[in-house]
Amino acid sequence: MKKFLTIFFAVLLFIILLLLVIPMISVYLKTPMLLSGYSSSFTIQFNSQFVVLGLVLLVICFFFYRYGKYWRKLLRVNLILSVLFFLAQVYFTAVMLSTARKYKTLGSFSQGLKSQKEPVKPDETHSYLTIYNEKQHMDVFYPEKSSKPTIPVILVHGGAFIEGNRTQVGYAANWFKDHGYTVFSIDYPLGKYDRQNWESAVNSVVTSMGFIAKNSKKFNVDPGKLVLVGGSAGAALVMQADLGLRKGFAKPYDSLQPPLPAAVIAIYPPVSLFELWQKIDEKKNIDLKDAARKYLGGSPSEFPQRYAQLNLIDQLSEGISPTFIIAGEIDHVVNVEATRKFVKRAEELKLPVSYVEIPYGEHVFDANSNSIAGQIEWNKIGEFLKNNHLEN
Repeated sequence: MKKFLTIFFAVLLFIILLLLVIPMISVYLKTPMLLSGYSSSFTIQFNSQFVVLGLVLLVICFFFYRYGKYWRKLLRVNLILSVLFFLAQVYFTAVMLSTARKYKTLGSFSQGLKSQKEPVKPDETHSYLTIYNEKQHMDVFYPEKSSKPTIPVILVHGGAFIEGNRTQVGYAANWFKDHGYTVFSIDYPLGKYDRQNWESAVNSVVTSMGFIAKNSKKFNVDPGKLVLVGGSAGAALVMQADLGLRKGFAKPYDSLQPPLPAAVIAIYPPVSLFELWQKIDEKKNIDLKDAARKYLGGSPSEFPQRYAQLNLIDQLSEGISPTFIIAGEIDHVVNVEATRKFVKRAEELKLPVSYVEIPYGEHVFDANSNSIAGQIEWNKIGEFLKNNHLEN
């Protein structure tokens, strides 16, 4: 019986270690696309926990090898695999800590072991627009009572422009509320085959800006300091809103023209859907063509003007609000190469764009806000707001 249990656990450990080590190697090599992508999501989100897991597995395999009498070759292989897995986690964690130093911010291994806070619940919900016979709502999160108007922050959710809702804002509502901002998390019309939303989505964001400005006294906010924040598709929309107000392709559905945003925070934004389509054809990004058809109506060859309008790299001629962009190095959902082009073009035009790139970062690398990557993101967001005098 003892022999059977020893062999059983040795085989089980081998399977577990193999399932852990192969993805780690794929992350390090940044290939193949899907394996390295999904593996990176866990590696970078939970690097502190993975170091602890690696150490535990290493200790277990060491004792199995030290005292085991059966299947010694397999026990030796398990020990080698456990060492590889542990060293890989130490390496990835060291890279994250080095990245924090590179961007002159803090990164804590111990904080990475903490669990996430529960999402805060909204204090109010308002309807700011009716379109397609659907009411578009915004949830409002108030900070602690303030005698003076606070800075308003609009959160715009992701979801490839075709799914998601205002409740999917993750840690963002917590962070801004805790730092004294009044937060507005909005819905916007989602794309369908028979109802593309390439205009209505960004126009809805602009309309929400006007709604907040119109009701600024009621909400006790300063409309001249409004900050737009979005992730993924939402990041594209907040950038479109800023650039579109300047270029004239984004307009509110009511008569109230909102002020330009005081700042924009874009978390892994798709800045060029034309280039993203090309990357999909090259098998370098996951296939989002179905989402693009619902959002824009078809391919770049079918609707070149629509894709050209939403190629934000070419929409910088009228300037830009102070913008902070953060992206993952191996993002297989959006095209990070296009993001780099956008940043380079902005730098050439001497526009106020700040950029942070997370090594080995996949899409939604920040889902765990306590991870070192998450810490880098929120520390840099706080620094960006401070540098632009947008602290409460």
